[in-house]
Amino acid sequence: MPPPIRVIGKGWGATAIRKYLIGLTAQPLAQFLLIGAAICGLYALVARPETAPTEITVGTTELQWLRNVWQGQFGRPPSVDELRAAVKVYEDEEMRYREAQALGLDRDDTIVRRRMAQKFDFLMGSQDNNSAPIEAELRALFDKNPGQYTAPSAFGFCQVYFGDGEAGLNAAKVAVVNLSPDAIHDPAAIPAGTIAIPFPRCFEGASRADVLRNFGTAFADVLGKLPLGKWQGPVESGYGFHAVLLTGRKPGQALGFAEARRSVEADWRAQAIRTARARQDRELRSRYTITVDEKALLELSAGKAL
Repeated sequence: MPPPIRVIGKGWGATAIRKYLIGLTAQPLAQFLLIGAAICGLYALVARPETAPTEITVGTTELQWLRNVWQGQFGRPPSVDELRAAVKVYEDEEMRYREAQALGLDRDDTIVRRRMAQKFDFLMGSQDNNSAPIEAELRALFDKNPGQYTAPSAFGFCQVYFGDGEAGLNAAKVAVVNLSPDAIHDPAAIPAGTIAIPFPRCFEGASRADVLRNFGTAFADVLGKLPLGKWQGPVESGYGFHAVLLTGRKPGQALGFAEARRSVEADWRAQAIRTARARQDRELRSRYTITVDEKALLELSAGKAL
């Protein structure tokens, strides 16, 4: 039983109060309450959201990353104002990211994990990308596989579009079949198709990449096999069916080192990044202890329920 409660009066000094509190805390119920209060206080301290760091530094690494992202998206480097605008977006995003991270919103999120891993790879790779190759290294890479560096093949052709589906196929076929022996070699013999598309009627010196981008793989593959100077059809593209007259075809030609140097250097940098990432992966794994439950892995892969 706890000591009887007395009304504190003049006879209560500091010593008496101390003795009373000591006697009270000796009781099991009071000890239980004190321990419970301590646990609740500790939980509140540990479980409360962290405070997000309030300092944001946009240094060389971040600026280089923002510049590269812009150039990859728009095909050119940003202007000063455009880079400043990109920095503003980065700052806004970074503040919100830190607040979300402090609240634990990044935990158990596959997309967040993957994006952060990709960003880590990008940042590490960009550091190695700043190194410059020596001429001998580029020459050795070129000599190792010179056939890889060729000027692209080029095509000259005229096309007339007749639409998609069975109607387009039949219209293209009829247009070619009805040509006279003389007209079948005349680029002007088929003046227009049944449907217009936003491409020139005739192309000169179009690379395979140009053809792929405008008409698709099937069209480009057929274009590489058509006989010269004769209307053919139907030829299928990503849009439908065409009549096609091939006016010229220039096969790809091997480039000399001087002509291919930019491509060789790009390949050298890509290889340097792959090598650096492999080294970083080994270094990371040397710092971590990784344990895999092989039994659970095998059971799950066999379709067993755990």
